[in-house]
Amino acid sequence: MNEKVGYPAARRARAGSMTSSAGDVIGALHKPPSMAPAEKVAADMRLMRVLLLDAIAPKPSANAPGEYDVLSSSEPEGHLPAGSPLGRPEQQPALERAMSSVMLDGLPRLPASVTEMLTEVGSLPQDAAESLRVMSERAGNMDASTLLSSAQLLGELMSQANLALAQQTVRAWRANLRADAGCTEDTSTGAVVGNQTFRMAFDALLASGRAAAEIRDAISEQEIEIVLTAHPTEAQRRTILKKHQQIVALLGQHDKGTVLTPGEVTELEEAISREQLAAWRTSNVRRSKPTAEGEARNGLMVIEETCWDAVPEHYRRLDRALRRIGQPPVPYDKAIVKVSTWMGGDRDGNPNVTAVTTGHVLCLQRARAAELYHKEVEKLLYELSHTGPVSAEMRAAVEQITGPRQPGVHRKVFPHEDGYGLAWTFQTGCQEDEPYRVLLMALRRRLYRTRVKMEEVYLGHDSGADEDADVLTSQAQLLAPLELMYRSLVTVGDRVLANGTLLDLLRRVRTFGICLAKMDIRQESDRHSEAIDAITRALGLGRYLEWDEEARIAWLSAELVSPRPLIPDSGTLAADERVKEVLATFALLATLPPECLGAYCISMARSASDVLAVRLLQVKSGVKSPMRVAPLFETREDLQNAPRVVARLFSVAAYKGAIGGFHEVMLGYSDSSKDAGKFASLWELHVAMEKILEAGRAAGVRINFFHGRGGSIGRGGGPLHLALLSQPAGSIAGAYRVTVQGEQIQAFLASTELAVHTFQSYAISVLEHTISPPKLPTDAQRELMQQLADASAKAFQAQVYQSEDGIFSRYFHAATPTSALASMNLGSRPAKRKAAGGIETLRAIPWVFAWTQTRLHLPVWLGCGAALAERIAGGGLAELRDAYSTWPFFRGLVDLMELELSKAEPAVSEYYDGRLCTPDLRAVGDGLRSALAQAKAAVMEVAGHALLLENHPLAKQSFGLRQPYLLTLHAIQGEVMARLKKEPSDAERLALDDAMTVTVQGVAAGMQNTG
Repeated sequence: MNEKVGYPAARRARAGSMTSSAGDVIGALHKPPSMAPAEKVAADMRLMRVLLLDAIAPKPSANAPGEYDVLSSSEPEGHLPAGSPLGRPEQQPALERAMSSVMLDGLPRLPASVTEMLTEVGSLPQDAAESLRVMSERAGNMDASTLLSSAQLLGELMSQANLALAQQTVRAWRANLRADAGCTEDTSTGAVVGNQTFRMAFDALLASGRAAAEIRDAISEQEIEIVLTAHPTEAQRRTILKKHQQIVALLGQHDKGTVLTPGEVTELEEAISREQLAAWRTSNVRRSKPTAEGEARNGLMVIEETCWDAVPEHYRRLDRALRRIGQPPVPYDKAIVKVSTWMGGDRDGNPNVTAVTTGHVLCLQRARAAELYHKEVEKLLYELSHTGPVSAEMRAAVEQITGPRQPGVHRKVFPHEDGYGLAWTFQTGCQEDEPYRVLLMALRRRLYRTRVKMEEVYLGHDSGADEDADVLTSQAQLLAPLELMYRSLVTVGDRVLANGTLLDLLRRVRTFGICLAKMDIRQESDRHSEAIDAITRALGLGRYLEWDEEARIAWLSAELVSPRPLIPDSGTLAADERVKEVLATFALLATLPPECLGAYCISMARSASDVLAVRLLQVKSGVKSPMRVAPLFETREDLQNAPRVVARLFSVAAYKGAIGGFHEVMLGYSDSSKDAGKFASLWELHVAMEKILEAGRAAGVRINFFHGRGGSIGRGGGPLHLALLSQPAGSIAGAYRVTVQGEQIQAFLASTELAVHTFQSYAISVLEHTISPPKLPTDAQRELMQQLADASAKAFQAQVYQSEDGIFSRYFHAATPTSALASMNLGSRPAKRKAAGGIETLRAIPWVFAWTQTRLHLPVWLGCGAALAERIAGGGLAELRDAYSTWPFFRGLVDLMELELSKAEPAVSEYYDGRLCTPDLRAVGDGLRSALAQAKAAVMEVAGHALLLENHPLAKQSFGLRQPYLLTLHAIQGEVMARLKKEPSDAERLALDDAMTVTVQGVAAGMQNTG
């Protein structure tokens, strides 16, 4: 047998049925088509567990006293305790049976107490409360460093399990792509995703009576834009995430099955082990907060590493599907998917994002974009080498560079010149009779100069970038020569060349522009009002902040059409630093290429004057092409007032005449849910969209909604198809703009394959919503939903904001790890909008984060369960079930609740209460757990289910596998929180703080979101 270095034979033998050689290990991953999805996941999990424990364990001879490299010295190998739920094969679901052999087959060199704890993970009672009691006793006997070690190992095993599930999601989708028939089940949500391919979606629409041309027209006119944000909901360090991303990619290679050679098998095994060991050896604790610029760099890495290749692949798959139904491909000059960013531009409540930050980030983006395009042009220089015929317009463009051709004379153009760098290819230029290379060489020079000048600006050098004619400042400058070449190739019959690397590059340029991602700016409405107030006082016009709304609108409207300067010199303006920073941001915007900028989002927008103020500040700051202004309506009250605000805004002639018949409105899902609960939030959003669309139609203005969704269901997230059910008919007319936040960036864009999957999922969902809008509710259903929203909001607000003596707020801070968020250094932004204040000033992210950790998931169901139960008790079950079966919006709302309720575990919350709360606070927890039980019962009754997620067994099963690890992590976290309350020594506090961070990360991995 060929034993690899570093993987002792004895270790492999102890792994049981897994292996005695590399080939045996990987053999488990040669998955025949007949293998069930659960078995495929189990095979991946077995492999990763064995390799992880092999990688981090010592050789047997290296064991020290009190340390182990096997799980238990008292149990025979492969034996499971008689009482273990994993030890009763006849009672185990398929995946659980497959996993039973991998849960207890080895352990790294760790203290005996850690190995004993992990031994018990596999034999915990099925009762969660009893499991917590057992593990709590075990954790109570550990010192701080051992608690940390235990949490690290459990967390890493949890992450490895998630990687296997992520790979199964990709595997299932790829199976659909190959077969383009039937449907599969998404392992992360249990949702049926049969229409995950364009072919399936097109076939379904054709079968429903839609014409092929209608499908092509609708999808070619789509405008889908994902906006990356730096919301601090990613608990894992990016360093770790990148290693996990690589492991998933390596697992994907295993699906090639028997085409792998023995050497390739060994190399793959070793590559996975290296990534696992590197992750294990890397601290998962952030020692400092990331800077705003650092967050932006991470966002650029995601675009470069996954989206860059995903975009052309997305188009190619779409083109193939269109050809199959007899339609031409998407036109080369269309951009149906785009990527934007808030990173470096979102200054709402974040003083760390300044005008300097924004300028630096955009310099980085432009420099990196130029570098990436430069690489693509290098490829084309080799690909488009021919001297054959070209179109007349192409010949004219070339001769503008080379001059007229002289017969018999062969010259080179673009020889090396100082200022254009050292090129490894075509350093001496190209022949003048190579027309495509001539244009490409000219473009390559401009890209080089753009990158160099942007780097100089970033470094603070006065490089004269604005005066350099070679620096690219618009997408059109980049597109012009590329589109000219494309048209020429098509004209002379070389379409196959046109539709290769060149078409991919054209589509990248239209997606990523000159800066990879257009940057939105976001700021709170009060900051703009303060800036205008400083200006009116400086001009002797009084205090703007004291004017009523109509007075503000009248003055702002007049100033919009007035030619006079308005903003005094910053040196003479009597204003605080906050106001000066706001004005500095607008001054910066005036210096930037308009195509680098997206929307200017106004958080906490409440009036038409909030929008007019931003427009005026742009105009008077010299912004030549003002950014579109998107008011963000967030609270329930603001959503109710939004249609009136928008109608008043469109009545201002000076503003309406400047927006070109288009306006963007942003909707906040997080704060509205935190303000009034889930039912009221989604219903108010639904009604607001309908009425804002009416206001737009009345004014002749097309409305596009920008959806500020979070990752968790409590903040507007959830499976895409369920999320889109909350959109009223007509609200997605081919256009969909949405934030992708925190951990969702990894979930959606962690690899090229996942990014393609994400783009396709959005495209199909928007297509179906556009061509076949959701069914409209009846008047009775509208009345039902309004009554449920009012009742649920009343119950939610009474509990959260109106409790006697603020006891709910005291319970929240005592029973949840909300204080840990600030110390985890997740993001550059503070956790609160204001330094003082209670739950009202707490951001939605830590609010949802805290309840996720204690497994109450309160933001999803509080108030909703009571409203449903009250309706059922009043004889309304029939109308609720009718709404569930006939109204997509209501069904999606109930299904989202069911999905999150399935993860709730009251025993965990009760455990935390017992460790951390006084008797009066425990009574609050008891009440919440009773309300949780009521919510579960009501949702099951409305859905007609005997058990939660009974229609999604694989989702339920996969979460059940993580439950023993989760319960153990909760036990450790509760122990850590209890010790931190007792003012430990500095040395012990450091270990406990790290353990706290690691347990939060572990629970987040198990729940698959934080906030």
